[in-house]
Amino acid sequence: MDSIMSHIVNRRSVRAYTAKKVDRNDILTMLTAASWAPSGNNLQPWKFCVIMEDAELIKNLASLTVYQNWVKDAACLIAVFLDARALDNNIPDIYIKHVQAIGAAIQNMLLVAHGLGLGTCWIGEILKNADKVRDLLNIAADLQLMAVLSVGYPGKDPKSRRKIVSENIVGWF
Repeated sequence: MDSIMSHIVNRRSVRAYTAKKVDRNDILTMLTAASWAPSGNNLQPWKFCVIMEDAELIKNLASLTVYQNWVKDAACLIAVFLDARALDNNIPDIYIKHVQAIGAAIQNMLLVAHGLGLGTCWIGEILKNADKVRDLLNIAADLQLMAVLSVGYPGKDPKSRRKIVSENIVGWF
């Protein structure tokens, strides 16, 4: 199996982290991978806020999710935003295209992180507190929170779940 497919099938959401710090260059590599994701009209609607130096801020952000028990132990959090300034009403369905592009950017980051030996988890549950996240990070209202990623070195191996392509999700014509 080639390395890309190997990363896809072996990556897992990590919900336990060691205390080891994450190298800033690894985070930059993840962000570079995100920037290479496809985006409608190449508008690249994403903005990122990296939190890795301020342990208190990590704890405060963690408190905004029901998963705070393990999020607080991540060495790094990356808040992912959709930049509303990238919306162009002359392009049909541009908001949906931007959300899809951000999903692709996040997936690129998760796969690259796995290749670097890092564990990650895509946290969408925190969206219910998007305003509080923006307040803590002092982020403008025209940036819409899409997710927060926890990043760190895995504290334990997550369980593998075999996934198969089911005829229930595929239609052949």
